[in-house]
Amino acid sequence: MLHYDSLMRQFNKAGKDLCGDHCLTFSFKDSYYFAIFDGVGSGVYANLAAIGNAGRWGRMIREGISISEACETLARDMEKAKGQSAPFTAFSALMLTRYGNALVYSYESPRPILLRDYVSQVLEPRFYPTGQGFLGETRLDLEEDDSLFLFSDGISQAGLGGLYPLGWGEEGAASYIQVCSREKKGSQILDCLVQRCLLLSGGSHADDTSVLMIKAVRAKHLSLFSGPPASRGQDQAFARAFEGAQGVRVVCGSSTAEVLARERGVRLSFLSEGQGLHSPPQYRMKGADLVTEGALALNQAANLLEEEGNGFDGQTPAEKLARLLMEADVIDIYEGMAKNEAHRALFFRQLGIRPRKDALRSLMNSLEAMGKRIHYHAF
Repeated sequence: MLHYDSLMRQFNKAGKDLCGDHCLTFSFKDSYYFAIFDGVGSGVYANLAAIGNAGRWGRMIREGISISEACETLARDMEKAKGQSAPFTAFSALMLTRYGNALVYSYESPRPILLRDYVSQVLEPRFYPTGQGFLGETRLDLEEDDSLFLFSDGISQAGLGGLYPLGWGEEGAASYIQVCSREKKGSQILDCLVQRCLLLSGGSHADDTSVLMIKAVRAKHLSLFSGPPASRGQDQAFARAFEGAQGVRVVCGSSTAEVLARERGVRLSFLSEGQGLHSPPQYRMKGADLVTEGALALNQAANLLEEEGNGFDGQTPAEKLARLLMEADVIDIYEGMAKNEAHRALFFRQLGIRPRKDALRSLMNSLEAMGKRIHYHAF
């Protein structure tokens, strides 16, 4: 199973305060989405057009419309917008599955570039009509360590009217990416590409310039179990889910750990008794990488993640949990729905400790905002 790391570089057209390009990245259901929208012209009007159409496209995807239908709808509307006051954008939009299936749609935008085993190639789309215009479609399967590049014409038209009368084109960019990839990795490739475009354009960006690099990597899994099941009859299924869970396995909650230990026939023992509210107890259980308290650890980990990963390198359970979550790409949350009225006690409220359920929701929201793939399972 694959995950996708994305890097972006974006620069305004020389003399403009706002960029006329807008990049959008998000995950929805079992797919990952990446897009660049290039507003016509530059400055404020182009910026508003790009943001508006990107937002509209993203809403269509989240409402369950397929990427093909969303792109076709937008392309037809852009054809109608030509010559009118309606906001116009060119765009490149990509959908990726966790199995590497890729689908790219290009409307009046540069063709995507694939980098595989230090060899780059410009991908040729199949064009089909959408109203008075044409939409390009490219299908391919990515492999681990492949990189896919989407970019606006600020990249492909670098050197326009100078060293390259029509710009160096997608082929020029692809050749340079290939050369850079032999000695550089990731963000260094993007920096080299952008610097080359700047040089070709005489030291200033002649157009808004945006590039996305999406790299396929082997997904790192984490499975988090928190809360006993709603009924005793689900305990065995809950334990089976733990046995079959992928990657790092974390248990948050002493009652949760007791259920899993009992159903699996293994011992649960103290690893450390904790040092107070900031460092709750840790336990040891066969098959688990981290076992700690529920509400306290989840609340503290959620607070740490809001700090965007800065400075939590200690050994408290909350810091360990936050680090493990930050390192994971795909996270399965197994939540037992049994109620724990103790979490609503005045003592907890006085200290600002949210019930386990609320802390878990906050944690999931933060992780999704970071681009983590979250799968939720209720028991």
